[in-house]
Amino acid sequence: MKVIVSPIARGELAEIWAWNVEDKGIRRADSYIDFLDKSISALGKNYQRGKKIGVRPDLRYIQIRRRTGGFAHLAVYSVDEEAVNVLHIFHGAQDWENKLAEEQ
Repeated sequence: MKVIVSPIARGELAEIWAWNVEDKGIRRADSYIDFLDKSISALGKNYQRGKKIGVRPDLRYIQIRRRTGGFAHLAVYSVDEEAVNVLHIFHGAQDWENKLAEEQ
């Protein structure tokens, strides 16, 4: 199935990259974004593995974690008959469920 990353999610990925450049350097930032992109692309084959979101049962999410421990990033998406639509990429420490509830 095709995976479509929304402009909002693309912007969030750009913010993640910029933060990582500041904190870890450009090579690590590029590597981490590549890792996130691959995990997001894999949703085309296994979108059903995502968990439903209580405040938004029309949406699902997956945790994307590079290593055990620490926070993960979350890809929030919807699925229709044609595509997996990635709507947001949140850091696990964000109050992402409330943000999604406010968007309804």
